Amino acid sequence: MRATFKIMLAMKLTALFLMLACLHVAAAGFSQKIALSVKDAPLSAVFRHVEKQTGYTFFYDNKLVRKAGRITADFRGNTLEQILDTILEDQHLAYDIIDNTIVIRKAEGPKTAADRQIKRERNVVLPPRLVPAHDAGPIKESAVRLPDFPDITVRGKVNDEKGAGLPGVSILIKGSRQGTSTNLDGTFTLSVPDRSAVLVFSFVGYVSQEIEVGNRSDIEIALKVDEKALDEVVVTALGVQRNSRALGYSVGEVKSEELTRVPQENIVNSLNGRVSGVRVINTTPDLNSDPMVLIRGFTSLSGGNSPLIVIDGLPTGTDISVMSDLSADNIESVSVLKGPSAAALYGSRAGSGVLLITTKSGKKGKKGLGVRVNSAYTATVPYRFMPLQQRFATGSNGNFDQTSNLWWGPEMGTSVARFGTNGEATPLQSYPDNVRNFANVGNTYVNDITVSNNSEKLSFSLSLSDTRGTGAYPGSEVRKDAISMSGSYTIAPSLSVSAHFNYLNSGSDNFRGLSYDNYPYEDLYFTPNWINLADLKNYWEEENVRQRVWANGFNNPWFTVYENINTFRKVRPYGNVKLDWQIVKDLTLMTRIGGFNESYTTNNRTALSEKSLPNGGYAYISRNLQEINTDFLLNYKKDITDFSFDVSAGGNLLFQNHAFGTITGERYVLPGLYTASNIDRSAVSYSNIQSNKRINSLYGTASVGFRDAVFLELSGRNDWSSTLPVSNRSYFYPSASLSVVLSDLFRLPDAVSLLKLRGGWAKVGKDTSPYQLAMTLSRSTWGDRTTYSLPSKTPTSNLLPESIISSEVGFDLMMFKRRLGLNFTYYELENRNQITGISVSGSTGFTAANVNAGVVLNKGLEISLRTVALETKNVNWDFVFNFTKERSWLTALPEGVSNHQFWSRNNIYNQTALGGRVGDMWGPDVVRVTEGPYKDWPILNNNGYVQQNTTNINLGNVMPDFTLGIQTNLQVRRFTFSASFDWRQGGKYYSESMKRLTRDGRQDSWYKGEGSGTFTGILSNNSFNGDNDKLANEIRSNPGKYNAMDGLTYVGGRNAELGGFDYGNAIANGVFFPGVIVGANGEYIENFGAEGTKYFRADLIADPGAGYWSRAVQSWIYDASFLKLREFAVAYALPDQFSRCIGAGSTSLSLFARNIILWTKAKNYMDPESTMMNGNSQFSTSPNYLFGYDRASFYPWTMSLGVKLGIQF
Repeated sequence: MRATFKIMLAMKLTALFLMLACLHVAAAGFSQKIALSVKDAPLSAVFRHVEKQTGYTFFYDNKLVRKAGRITADFRGNTLEQILDTILEDQHLAYDIIDNTIVIRKAEGPKTAADRQIKRERNVVLPPRLVPAHDAGPIKESAVRLPDFPDITVRGKVNDEKGAGLPGVSILIKGSRQGTSTNLDGTFTLSVPDRSAVLVFSFVGYVSQEIEVGNRSDIEIALKVDEKALDEVVVTALGVQRNSRALGYSVGEVKSEELTRVPQENIVNSLNGRVSGVRVINTTPDLNSDPMVLIRGFTSLSGGNSPLIVIDGLPTGTDISVMSDLSADNIESVSVLKGPSAAALYGSRAGSGVLLITTKSGKKGKKGLGVRVNSAYTATVPYRFMPLQQRFATGSNGNFDQTSNLWWGPEMGTSVARFGTNGEATPLQSYPDNVRNFANVGNTYVNDITVSNNSEKLSFSLSLSDTRGTGAYPGSEVRKDAISMSGSYTIAPSLSVSAHFNYLNSGSDNFRGLSYDNYPYEDLYFTPNWINLADLKNYWEEENVRQRVWANGFNNPWFTVYENINTFRKVRPYGNVKLDWQIVKDLTLMTRIGGFNESYTTNNRTALSEKSLPNGGYAYISRNLQEINTDFLLNYKKDITDFSFDVSAGGNLLFQNHAFGTITGERYVLPGLYTASNIDRSAVSYSNIQSNKRINSLYGTASVGFRDAVFLELSGRNDWSSTLPVSNRSYFYPSASLSVVLSDLFRLPDAVSLLKLRGGWAKVGKDTSPYQLAMTLSRSTWGDRTTYSLPSKTPTSNLLPESIISSEVGFDLMMFKRRLGLNFTYYELENRNQITGISVSGSTGFTAANVNAGVVLNKGLEISLRTVALETKNVNWDFVFNFTKERSWLTALPEGVSNHQFWSRNNIYNQTALGGRVGDMWGPDVVRVTEGPYKDWPILNNNGYVQQNTTNINLGNVMPDFTLGIQTNLQVRRFTFSASFDWRQGGKYYSESMKRLTRDGRQDSWYKGEGSGTFTGILSNNSFNGDNDKLANEIRSNPGKYNAMDGLTYVGGRNAELGGFDYGNAIANGVFFPGVIVGANGEYIENFGAEGTKYFRADLIADPGAGYWSRAVQSWIYDASFLKLREFAVAYALPDQFSRCIGAGSTSLSLFARNIILWTKAKNYMDPESTMMNGNSQFSTSPNYLFGYDRASFYPWTMSLGVKLGIQF
């Protein structure tokens, strides 16, 4: 802890010193001491000497400077101000400073120091046409006539259409280079030569205006918004920036300010609800959790549904954790290429869409050096816990048993001898706060510092990021360090080079995975309620040998979190270098080479006496992935009258190398030494896998525009993959899209700002993993023996590439001066020739084979609505709604195969029948009456137990009916209020967690928020004051309520007080299932509570051999609908006066919260968003998520509260 504190303190002090150093550099330019010695030198030469020693550039009229006398001076240790005052005083010249530019002008009279104050406001910029005279080359008087310096002063203000002042508006005297810019409040002062001068007002995104000065000395104008200038420029395939009006397909984009408004330890979570068609699924609330991203749903039978991640033009694969490790403060934008039409040029890996990440490069923002510092603290507070019953202790049939998993024992207050009482019988006492006291308040610190430069030739951005955090359960922690560098340099007017480099280093000394048996809350919730968890903190009975626990077969929760430790370290250096060459005016060539490397190691240790591995266990995993991409792109652009042409041709060489090794084993030789060498040699297993893959590609695209209103784009790509047979390894996929801006072609009502129709069609190929074509041998070691084994799948030498065919249509509408925007997209996607495994006869020596079979049809609807609800000078309130609805069907399978199974667990099957929906869940129903007066009543056996059917029924679909993301921002002067909501409607999930908790008697009455708890059934012996005939009549008269169609319907209670029936037991804990029993002659005998009803002990409703709760899986199917207030933030932009006091350009402070409110249809204290688990072992590196299956959701609901400080210099 002390070392960590010192490291963090050193980092913070270093950041502070860097900030102060940068501030000093920024401020020192004008106050620094200068040595200048010249003799009989022209004034222009003096200026050049000053430029070399400072960061300033001189702007002046050559004619004016040539008239000045020659300078002889010797300055030693003088400031720039002193030197300029001295040399210009006798020349009748004066100066003004705008940012880093010194403007030389004719003096109007004696000037004071106050008249020459430096304009350092952050929004004051040099007009675009004001360039240094000596940089522009020699100026001939006949070529450009600059007026004599003025003697008429004009003042004024430039507003927007709402009347608010516009800062940074360029104001030039037409025909000259003389001009100025508006101040922060939109005001300006300018001297003009005469009253016939014409002023040109221009600003990005607004229509330029020209006004003759005439007799006016005060001018106030309002600039109008340029509708075309407001069209978004988005990043598309291959990193090419395109105007959104030219795109014939849907592309989503999330800007930097949206990503950073509410800080996230994992940037992927910031995409939630912000782009239609994109679903972010958070598997756990853990600090180190990697969310899953789906774009337009499920389309692959083999699990390849993850999008391709591209960072600054470099493809990095489909591992979303690459994006997770990036700092949000260093990201410029995230573009989402949703379908093949948008992503076709990225090839086979882009079949499930692309996430294009553009990091900050220093090109945007003010000129010169800039420093940006952001620091955030987040407290993760567990506050909503799944309740456990505290009335009954462990045991069964009312009897105490401390070794039992069941909580059907005696009531609290009963005196029994137990663990911790030294054999003395003492009253049982519950400890309801065990779970709450176990959980921690997590703490996360995120610090970012970025140094950037923006100049004419050189721009760069260097970012350092540090994240340190502890999780909500004891012992968990994570750390992430990142270095990101981006830059570009103009070598010559036609040649530039740019480079991007990222180094990401993340790790943890204790993290948890998704698997059920590796999650600490499983042990916590299975700790008896009569145990005081605080008494178990000293968790060793014999150090490093035996844990302190109340009974064998259980784990001490403290032992689990501090001794069964999983560590990892992940290092990712990657980057690229790009050269851009303008060969001739309209022809450019881009070449680029990039590399990506990932080194991942993890150590998973299981200490001695762990319940599932009493002799201990160890696993070491090492994974290394290398990828090299080399590509080029030749581009030709030309405008001919009303037509524009944009043609590109390029190619790519991809090489991948993947190495994977494991060392696993059980049985430690020496206790407390957790290494592979300490594992019994006979129980150690080694494995090592290596693979290589190449893809060579050529591609091209052609776009034709007509009057900037009609755009047709065609593209094609051909891949040659090393993983496919020679005869099939070449595959071509084309795409076409059309965009028509109707509002530019036809006169529409004034309310319509933009109306665009678009449509696209594309085909994308997809290969497979290496070594699927021929027989391979796997080498492994078990103890001292080396083994070789054949694969379980038979090789297939005639595999074809998969093909994904997609089409989409839609429109974009902007109305009321773009205060209302609507984007609509309908798409269809068909994934054909899917490479998937099928079972084969064991007589072949194999169990499965890869074949081209299976077609998945996906259809969807995406709607985005943006509206500005309120817009005034000081208030702006906007809303964004993103709606998604999609469905997938399995339309073809291999001959003889009737369904495809994604996963199966405990009589639950996620499988899709031919013609059925992807995501259907199936499971057995109980045996029921199929016709007659007792239709749908369960048929019980002679003991009154339910009977499980041998056929399965459809239990629902795991996919939502629709999702809706809502964001709103309210800006009131310097305050900005932001909120984000997510609504998921429909979908189902199966909860093994709830089944186990309820079956074992740990829950009381939380079955779907009503009835049938583990205390009292839906009815009981007390319902009609013991009148069993009335009870039977109630059940008989209401079959829909009591026939157990949705499970958990029993009648009775745990004891007489709770409505139990007399069962020959002193506590009267008899219960029964409503249903019918088949008589000797085939008749149905009612089991409704009247005479002859078959009763049994209450705790047997959980017995696998008898109980309905174990047999009827639909009892544990829950509605996954939820509404979540995901984010809320309040940001305050501190006054400029404060920022200037600390030498900053801007300062902001924000308070934020995440995961604030959760409403669920199921009402079972679980977050439906996290209801899936990892289907592979805890040592797996490629998790196969079981959508709709929960077996680890015991963790509490957590809310994150934080504060963020941002300073920009």
